[in-house]
Amino acid sequence: MQALSNLPILGLLVLASIGTAFAQTAEEDDLALAYGDKSTISIATGSKQPITKAPSTATVITAEDIKAMGATDLDQVMETVPGVHVSRTANFYFSTYEIRGIVGNPTNPQVLMLQNGIPMNTLYRGDKGQLWAGLPLENIARIEVIRGPGSALYGADAFAGVINIITKTAADTKGTEFGARDGSFNTRNAWVQHGDQWGAVDVAASLNVGGTDGSKGIITQDAARLHCASCSLAPGPVATGYNSMDGSIDLGYDKWLLRTGYILRDNMGMGAGVSSALDPVGKNRNERISSDLSWNDPNLSPNWGAGFNISYLHYAETLDQNYQLFPPGTIFPTGTFPNGVIGDPARDERQMRLSAFTTYSGFRSHSLRLGLGHDDLNMYAT
Repeated sequence: MQALSNLPILGLLVLASIGTAFAQTAEEDDLALAYGDKSTISIATGSKQPITKAPSTATVITAEDIKAMGATDLDQVMETVPGVHVSRTANFYFSTYEIRGIVGNPTNPQVLMLQNGIPMNTLYRGDKGQLWAGLPLENIARIEVIRGPGSALYGADAFAGVINIITKTAADTKGTEFGARDGSFNTRNAWVQHGDQWGAVDVAASLNVGGTDGSKGIITQDAARLHCASCSLAPGPVATGYNSMDGSIDLGYDKWLLRTGYILRDNMGMGAGVSSALDPVGKNRNERISSDLSWNDPNLSPNWGAGFNISYLHYAETLDQNYQLFPPGTIFPTGTFPNGVIGDPARDERQMRLSAFTTYSGFRSHSLRLGLGHDDLNMYAT
């Protein structure tokens, strides 16, 4: 009977500990929302919130996580995300992100790629661009991934998932940092980034240059053997070399933020060939020029916030050297191609986007977000 008499006291202690835990969780959520860490995410609903409350299966990778895993490229990071597999196509060895088994080959339009919340997918294929050749990580502050459909928020391009790459601002880079690396296959890379405050303006700049001759893995048989066994270049090495440049400048003033970026992939090899026939000749060039201006005030007035964004993206795929889809001497039913089957595709596109939103948080347990946007998407040369 003595033990039974203590039950109310034990019950009170349990309830007190539960209440303390809830209070600590609430405080941690508030701190995370204020300062941002890997327990918060913004792409699940369009507003920053604790990842434990996000209505999506989500993963956040921070710059500290990237440093700890020793990754040097986005593909390596994506392989660590549960439910995501990185595969490669024959042409250019283009990396595709297979989320929960949803596969695209040779394109990957089911996954929406965002940079600082702005779509980076190309118009021609709907994916992140065939001439991808990787993305360095030195200027990345965090990566947010939604595994599973995000179409309710982002449209059809987000059928399998969403990846949001958030770059560093002046707050993430104090002073000047630089580094270099050298590796196998004549792989080299150097980078410098700087963050400072010029008067009332926050300034962040980054430059990364590098290149590689590629792994030169041997292909024992290719598609050219189907048309002319003696013409096939297999066994032979894949062409995965390229040169790269990534640069950005960010300017922040009060509630305004201007970001500009430039990405170049040059002298890029054809992987195992556009037609799955080895092509040691073709070389590609890919340029991306991006810029966006945003204004955001989450405390415009009691319970109200607002913001807008305008962005521009120019994407160009051109040739340094024509493709050799099939080698010289290839025989088709239409005849023999003594110089090989040659192609010279190229395309240019520009994307202009404008959006605005307002938020209301006057409800007890909910917040309301209203938005409006307009996209002007122009594939003007193909």
